[in-house]
Amino acid sequence: MRRFVSLARVAALETLSEPLSAVLFLSAFAAVHVLPAVHYRQFGEAGRLARECGFSALLVFGVVFAASAALNSISRECESGTAAAALASGVPRAVFFAAKVSGTLSALMLFAIGVVCATSLAVVSSEIGSKLAAEGLTSAHTWGGGLALGILPALAAFVLAAAANRFVRARFCPCACIWLVVSQVLGFAAAVAVVGADAPRAPMAVMKSVLPALATLLAGACAFVALAGALATHFKPAPAGALLTAAVVLSFLRPVRALLPDSHFFWRVDALSNGGEFTWASAAPALAAGASLVAFWLVAGACLMQRRELA
Repeated sequence: MRRFVSLARVAALETLSEPLSAVLFLSAFAAVHVLPAVHYRQFGEAGRLARECGFSALLVFGVVFAASAALNSISRECESGTAAAALASGVPRAVFFAAKVSGTLSALMLFAIGVVCATSLAVVSSEIGSKLAAEGLTSAHTWGGGLALGILPALAAFVLAAAANRFVRARFCPCACIWLVVSQVLGFAAAVAVVGADAPRAPMAVMKSVLPALATLLAGACAFVALAGALATHFKPAPAGALLTAAVVLSFLRPVRALLPDSHFFWRVDALSNGGEFTWASAAPALAAGASLVAFWLVAGACLMQRRELA
């Protein structure tokens, strides 16, 4: 277990150390906050666009950064001899593969924490902004204070990461990713503290409403990451990425539910429209399906790893 935890921790750090990761973290959080602010007409109920931006950020940016990290890490270590060195020290192949994928999944879950807080804050900002627009106090359907709480700490995260790199020699990309997530947590916490009773809904009530649906989507995204790890055991990153892309497209068009997540089943943002609720009880089947698919591809990847010839 110590070896598994050690390998998973290294894999998580490698995932966050990818230069693309920090860019995708910032792009995702900025999109969640900025895109709802650029429309000047109300489409649907307040907060709908903010919710859809948050769900899209988790699915697109999350799968891109985590799956690409899994593809590159496993394929690179198998070809460079790093995996062979680890296996020579007594680490079983199945443990090595499971640890690498688990570390990448933990980085994805860290990203998901930031998305949950960013989405909740964006929905609160949209609901307050819509109320102010209805009263004729603003033309945009976004609360400026919420937008500032989401964007300014995210920009400060890069400054802190640069300072840590300059003065204490900390690695920039992992620090930037971690501080970006912390910035969204702090921004949402500040909104909890400053939003008064005049708001349509309390920030914690907003988070409670979106959390089960976002957890459901995260379960589907984790299945894609586990699939990426399994593909990386026998393919180089380019063809493995092409196969994964085809699998994602297939999950929308004609999903093979025994092997791939049915994206329509895991995408439950529509259940929140017009004041709808999506509870943990409703999320349980999708969470179980996502966990089953992750377990399946972990076992399949471990079996494929056993047959891989290592340098």
